[in-house]
Amino acid sequence: MKRSCIRFCALLLCAGLLCASAAAEAPSVFTQTMLERSFLQTGNTERLHAAIQKAQNGETVTIAYLGGSITEGALAKPQQTHCYAYLSAQAFAERYMADPSKLNYVNAGISGTPSLLGITRLEADVLSHQPDIVFVEFAVNDSGDQISQGVYESLLRQLLIAECKPAVILVFTVLSGGNSCQEHMSKLGRHYNLGMISVKDAIWPEIEAGNMTWSDYSADYVHPNNEGHAFMADAIDYYYQQAEQVPAEPFAMPRFIRISNPLEGLENIRHGDSRIQSVGGFPIGPVACYSYVMGWWHKGLISGTEPMVVVMEGSCMTVAYKQMKDTTWGSAQVWVDGVCKATLPGYDAGAWGNIQTQLITFSDKGPHTVEIRMAEGQEGKNFQLLDIAVVP
Repeated sequence: MKRSCIRFCALLLCAGLLCASAAAEAPSVFTQTMLERSFLQTGNTERLHAAIQKAQNGETVTIAYLGGSITEGALAKPQQTHCYAYLSAQAFAERYMADPSKLNYVNAGISGTPSLLGITRLEADVLSHQPDIVFVEFAVNDSGDQISQGVYESLLRQLLIAECKPAVILVFTVLSGGNSCQEHMSKLGRHYNLGMISVKDAIWPEIEAGNMTWSDYSADYVHPNNEGHAFMADAIDYYYQQAEQVPAEPFAMPRFIRISNPLEGLENIRHGDSRIQSVGGFPIGPVACYSYVMGWWHKGLISGTEPMVVVMEGSCMTVAYKQMKDTTWGSAQVWVDGVCKATLPGYDAGAWGNIQTQLITFSDKGPHTVEIRMAEGQEGKNFQLLDIAVVP
């Protein structure tokens, strides 16, 4: 190689190193002021102090995260170790745990999960782990209607009355257009005196002021990039620092319901439950759908055409099922006391193997005979029923 070429390559290398160094030293758009704005309130700190004390004593501490795709870690690379849930759990261990190996980290985030699916899988995916701390993230997956608000309140109450008595902390995220369910969710957070953290309050004023762009936080319309996930973890760590300074006082449930609690007391009906009179054309078997590994699976005509029959007493029920972008998947229907109450489309052009959940209300507490059958003309198609639950 000629000497002039060597000098040119060396200059390019130096320039590249200088650019890399400058990029590494470039200040983050996420500032201390934004962290301070993300902190809405500590809420009652009795349960959090108890978890911190366990950590400092060298005991096992379980931190669970319940939410949608943001909690699951969508767009974090690598997802498992760069999502806000994992990062903040590790930060807790480093800050408080005498033995960090005693951390039990539970990520119960599933893409597309609203509060309705969240409460349906709450027992299996969260409470079965006996969590000490639970973060709840549904601000961009829920809607603002009264039913959704009531389902969210039911979920919070289920957590607060659980025997393991977890500290419950709400996380409010935001869409690129500024939409979020933070307004009604924060009212419930104040009513139940819960910890609250707001991504919206942190970043939105900076975006409106032109100090940062949405792409600094997210690569699409909702999911944080690595920097966004890291900021969310920092916001949780900042919350811990504020909350540990607030003296613990006994937690007490409010005397009244703030909005409604239609799903409080929801019970899952598992395989083998005596309320299942017959599985019909929906035999139990292995499935592969996020945390669901078993379900009732109709496999076309080989499964037969008989309905699944469940006799239950209660005011309402939820049904969770899998959707596929595959025309070999069809629709099932839910019949209650001889009346068709809902059609469950197993095929959807926008599906990705996601979970859908249907709320079905009854006219009275029953008993009711519930039949789940393939829709007329759909008997030869596939359908996976993942979960059935009822409010007694």
